[in-house]
Amino acid sequence: MDSPRLRGSDGPLRFSAYVPAENVTRLLSSAEGLDEAIRLWRANGVTKVYLDCLRGGHFPGEQVLSTARDTIRQAGIGVAAGITPTAGTGKASTHGRWWLCYTNRSTQRELADIVTRTARLFDELIVDDFLCTQCQCDECRDARGTSTWVDYYASLMRHIAAECILGPARAVNPDIHVVIKYPQWYDRFHAFGYDVTSHPSRFDEVWVGTEIRDTLVEYVHPYQAFANYSWLASLSGERIGGAWFDFINCYPERYVEQAVQSVLAGARECIRFHYDPALWDPAVENTAALLRETLRLARLADALGSRRAQGVTFVKPTGSDGRDETYLPDYLGMLGLPLVMAHEFPVEADAVCLAVHAAGDADLSERALAFARSGGTLLLTPGYVEAMAHDTHVLEAAGLASPPVARSDSWTFRFAVGGARADGEAHVRFSARPVPAGANTLASAICANGSFPVLTSRAYGQGTVHVLNTTTFQYAEGSGRVTTGEPVSLPHLPQAVVDAIRTAALPKAPVSVSVRSQVGVYRFGDLFVLCNFNDQAVSAVLSSATATDGPIVDPTSGERVASWQDGETTVRIPRRDYVVLRVGEGAM
Repeated sequence: MDSPRLRGSDGPLRFSAYVPAENVTRLLSSAEGLDEAIRLWRANGVTKVYLDCLRGGHFPGEQVLSTARDTIRQAGIGVAAGITPTAGTGKASTHGRWWLCYTNRSTQRELADIVTRTARLFDELIVDDFLCTQCQCDECRDARGTSTWVDYYASLMRHIAAECILGPARAVNPDIHVVIKYPQWYDRFHAFGYDVTSHPSRFDEVWVGTEIRDTLVEYVHPYQAFANYSWLASLSGERIGGAWFDFINCYPERYVEQAVQSVLAGARECIRFHYDPALWDPAVENTAALLRETLRLARLADALGSRRAQGVTFVKPTGSDGRDETYLPDYLGMLGLPLVMAHEFPVEADAVCLAVHAAGDADLSERALAFARSGGTLLLTPGYVEAMAHDTHVLEAAGLASPPVARSDSWTFRFAVGGARADGEAHVRFSARPVPAGANTLASAICANGSFPVLTSRAYGQGTVHVLNTTTFQYAEGSGRVTTGEPVSLPHLPQAVVDAIRTAALPKAPVSVSVRSQVGVYRFGDLFVLCNFNDQAVSAVLSSATATDGPIVDPTSGERVASWQDGETTVRIPRRDYVVLRVGEGAM
């Protein structure tokens, strides 16, 4: 059988390789291919390899798999299995290019058979992305009955996991460790049967896709990797495993950013998908860029240790839909709001953000208002207050009229903060105009047909309730799209507005950060990480009422990167890079 799982014995950060089933056959079925792979894995610092046993109906065969497994193990590298249930196995889904019809009995039998054969060869198995469906064939329609598609898919995929994966695997190998890996589509899981409610407790471990790609191609911003991993970690607890990213639509800076966001979110093992000598040669741009950063990333992981992110808790309940605020955490992160992703209202928090995802839960609303009354800072969105307009307590707390929002598609680059003009570099779209009724307007957008609030504030009990005017995008009904559907303009807000949002959201923060948008701000106790996603260097001004004059050190290098003077310091962040700052106990 395979070698023991490598956990915690290879330093603070480990990298693994995933080999698709076709490449297992093509590249690892000869001694020469295995020798080349082992050489490249060693050159890349790989400590573990996952051999895919199913993809597109392709199974490499027991002999090829067992020989590759034993040879890799003898080279001192850990080995595990993977399966990728995509079209080619059983019956294809009517919708979704790669997906399967899991209602079909043939699909279920073929999947269970491959899992059984795999479990006889390996003690660990990871199930890639595709434990989902959008099939609407006649079989599925009959089986669905009167249920909604969302409910049917959820029930179906729970059955598939139990009867076609976990059951067959454990029947032939009671000690097998079965892992589920989710893609980065955290705001679309509910639409396609991804079960994040029960699977994190039924599988032995949960892995997370952090596959952020070129924003100009897929419109996905790099903060999505952090948001997705963090949210799934809140659901999975101690069962959270590691991150998984790939080469697709990547250039060197973006490839490295996948790793950086994974580490910041808590991943201490990263699977690199996929192994091919043409991608893994240390001279190839993406691989070379990551190898140059590997030691620094390991030091970052070591410095972070088990520290938890702090900031604004964004509450996204399981199964919640983002409507026209889909993937909102991605964009709040790109505005430099340090987020803590959660699936339920936190026991403790610096501040809490409720978007439309959280609407409809009366208990959650009551807890949020109690949190504000007792001194907390609550950040609401137009989608949330509009959905909760029937609750006069929410409208009163927000200081908005009834109805609280006027719908209007508006674009502008002109803004005002505190009465002063603050023009942006590009137009920003808004689909809502909050209507204040007691709330103060801290920042506003200026259009030809008048101005409207971007950020409002109202004292509520001992705390404060803000409304942040946000628009991302909305999927069409029945859409099979999983990634971001279109460019989103929110990160183009000018710095004065961005600074006002951060200040309002975190009024009690020990250190405030003033920096332009598209710079991620991450706080871990006295450690701050600033990630510059811009294509030019930027400066950030940090302020603290309690900081004592003295140096600010980068704990990953031991170097002095700035100094406190009269409670303020300026830090230069190179383009597409990050800085790590230990701000000192005096600033905390």
